[in-house]
Amino acid sequence: MDWVPIGDITKTHGLKGEVKLRPSVTDPSLVQGAHRARIVGNDGESSETVLEKVRGQGGRWIVKFKDCKTIEEAQVLVGQSLEICGEDFKPLPEGEYYWFQIEGLEVFDEEGRYYGTVNEIIVTGSNDVYVVQDGDKELLLPMIDSVVKSIDLKENKLIFHIIEGLLEDHPV
Repeated sequence: MDWVPIGDITKTHGLKGEVKLRPSVTDPSLVQGAHRARIVGNDGESSETVLEKVRGQGGRWIVKFKDCKTIEEAQVLVGQSLEICGEDFKPLPEGEYYWFQIEGLEVFDEEGRYYGTVNEIIVTGSNDVYVVQDGDKELLLPMIDSVVKSIDLKENKLIFHIIEGLLEDHPV
């Protein structure tokens, strides 16, 4: 089972077992409804639960777990990370991907040259930008049709087209 990091539990909220979460994703609607969840401590130990409810927006969410009913039970969770089961995300239309499907993809140009792996996604107003890292080399790849030609999740591969100005040392 693939677990997707969602954020860090920062403190309790109220008396009925809710916690505040600093999310690593921007849209709480992605995790609405019952999801299988896992709480992961700093020591790597984890325990499974069910994510019952999420509310809030932006940088702070309030989260309720099915088996957490009191402030005392919630206090134990503070400082730990929240992951949810990747299988619980609803399927997207063809050609659309979740961030966790993109991060980690190996990146190649159309000639088959390797550039590294996607290790971060920068969300801009118009299009996402994939940060591709290979050691200390970094490539910023705009997610636009004229650049990104194919994404193959089964092969764990992204193929892109080199356009003018994309690579400093590569004239088109």
